[in-house]
Amino acid sequence: MTTGLQTDTYVDLDGRTLQLATPEQQAERWLHHFAQWGTGYDKWMFLQREAALADSAFGQAQLKMWVWLEPNGQILGSCETYAGSAWYSDDKGRITRESLQAVASVLVLPELRGQGHAAAMMTALAGELRGLGTTFSTLFSDVGANLYRRSGYLLHPASQTEVAVDLQAQQYKGIEELGLGDLADLLARDSDEQSAWLGAALAPAVTEVVQVHRIAWFATRSRFRAWSRGQEPSPVIGAAVGDSFCLWTSDAAEPTLHMLVWRPRDAEAADQLLAAAHVHAANRGLRQLVWWDANRDTGLDPWRRPAVQPRGQARTRDSGLPMLAWLDKDRAMPLIWMGIERYTWC
Repeated sequence: MTTGLQTDTYVDLDGRTLQLATPEQQAERWLHHFAQWGTGYDKWMFLQREAALADSAFGQAQLKMWVWLEPNGQILGSCETYAGSAWYSDDKGRITRESLQAVASVLVLPELRGQGHAAAMMTALAGELRGLGTTFSTLFSDVGANLYRRSGYLLHPASQTEVAVDLQAQQYKGIEELGLGDLADLLARDSDEQSAWLGAALAPAVTEVVQVHRIAWFATRSRFRAWSRGQEPSPVIGAAVGDSFCLWTSDAAEPTLHMLVWRPRDAEAADQLLAAAHVHAANRGLRQLVWWDANRDTGLDPWRRPAVQPRGQARTRDSGLPMLAWLDKDRAMPLIWMGIERYTWC
């Protein structure tokens, strides 16, 4: 039995505590993050990146690091949460905007694994998020599916579509390059459109709302990836053609352009946006373009129709990475989770 304090602390009957990390604890955990996930960076660059992400507008307002502590203060594990929102359509087609918390960087050090610390921490976190009024939580992880299932997360199998960068691609006329300053109106319109078409769902459904600060946070990561490759960062984070647009970010470990948002209105616009992505990736020395779940057509999402999916020689691999926990037990759980490509984790 546990006690949710609905504050920044959660205590179980063994006296173990889930609480917000102090600045000193956060810096110490970043060192362990580098050891686990710092491929493509040297230590100094990685730590500078983590500090910059924490100091960003998104980091200051919506990012939290939690630590799971023994009564004596020893850190048993840690994780991060990212606040956001999503549109939810219930089984009667009613649309509401709900609280979302994404979970990331779940870490128990190798010497402490196998003792149930991660499971206890995730149970405590779910209770704390529920107490703080969170409707649902998302999670992306390469490992630990059974652990997260025990904490209430359900798999929403997705596909990853990879397209080799065409070094000879020619950018179409009429393509507008997008920077952060171009996003506010685009994303406000996108949010309105999401809520409108989600209302057509015949089953409970959810789709995340894309936030300007979150895209800016990804852009900060991309700047550090460029620096880690000895390049100057590009201010371009996407492309637009009329009312169609896409947003992307890049990866340092395996030079890849990840599509965060894919919004073509028709097949011609899809081809133009794809060409722009090829040109940008080739100019940055990247080797492949990646879409998450881009080939799934729910029948609801107008940007997942086969006619507007990325063209080219694609290699698709099935993935069980995306997971969703429904924390509001009094309402119907979403059966459809759309928009996975928006927040590709990289």
